[in-house]
Amino acid sequence: MRWIAIVVLAIVWTCSARAEPAAFNAGVMRLTVPDGAAPFETVVFYPTREREVPWQAGPFTIEATRDALPVPDNRFPVVLISHGRGGGPLSHRELATALAHAGFIVVLPTHVGDASGHPRAASQAQILIDRPRQAQAALNAVLADARFSARVDAGRMGLIGYSAGGYTALILAGAKPDFAGASAYCASHDDPGSCPSSATGSGPHGAQGSAAVPAELVAWQPPVDHRVKALVLMDPLAMMFGASGLSAVHVPAMLYRPQDDSYLGAARNALAVAANLPGPPAVHVVPGNHFVFIDPCPPSVAASAALICQDAPGIDRVEIHRQMDHEVVDFLRAHL
Repeated sequence: MRWIAIVVLAIVWTCSARAEPAAFNAGVMRLTVPDGAAPFETVVFYPTREREVPWQAGPFTIEATRDALPVPDNRFPVVLISHGRGGGPLSHRELATALAHAGFIVVLPTHVGDASGHPRAASQAQILIDRPRQAQAALNAVLADARFSARVDAGRMGLIGYSAGGYTALILAGAKPDFAGASAYCASHDDPGSCPSSATGSGPHGAQGSAAVPAELVAWQPPVDHRVKALVLMDPLAMMFGASGLSAVHVPAMLYRPQDDSYLGAARNALAVAANLPGPPAVHVVPGNHFVFIDPCPPSVAASAALICQDAPGIDRVEIHRQMDHEVVDFLRAHL
């Protein structure tokens, strides 16, 4: 009978953990981050004691109070979420809200040049260089902002990256890209999810469409942010990182990949990361395809973005995200 009691207690504990009320309410504000010739917008979700007042940002309902006063006299870990190609800060608004409820300050930069509503950068090489710099600039802007500088614990910093955001997060965590190897792969493989559609490097995800690596990528020294203490990767674009390139990433990691990898092949991306990180990440396989990691779409968006928004029959994106939110919060609490 004792084992039955233990099982019952475990079930009660699990249900209680999932039903645990939010430690804080969520606030949200926008910052303009200076970045050379083109400042960009960053959205920050954070803990507040003020009552939550939902509001509409275009088609999206934001369950956080605009410009609320951050919780005083506390220092919170900070987490940056890097969106995928053609996305934006609000692509992961629900995860950001869940993290704010749990006591995290969440930084969501706009990767200008690779974001919805902004002109596409002139080349894929420019995007690959700009993304890590933009992420780091957004983090530094929040740390320096008077509203957050006394409330952020810079010693507890995590990164979450989806798709091309996974590339961004891995770079800042110390991964060394092999653009020559990625270019050679793309020159000889028809892999539209990982590689661009033309030799100009203007396609969706990959390094280049020919074996030649642009001079700016050859000369580039990727930034490393030694403040990073944990990584969460959601079907990351990672085909430019081999085993040696990932050998310098020594922070705890959790990796999500979809059951359906027809868009972004797992062998060169998620599975390669899982196999080659020095510390094996916690791996979760979820139903659906590459786009299931984007927040559920409002009906007005779903009608015009079927590839991103429409899931196969039986795929419950709302429930998938509810479970992921719990897992991400638990993982970051354990490692930050």
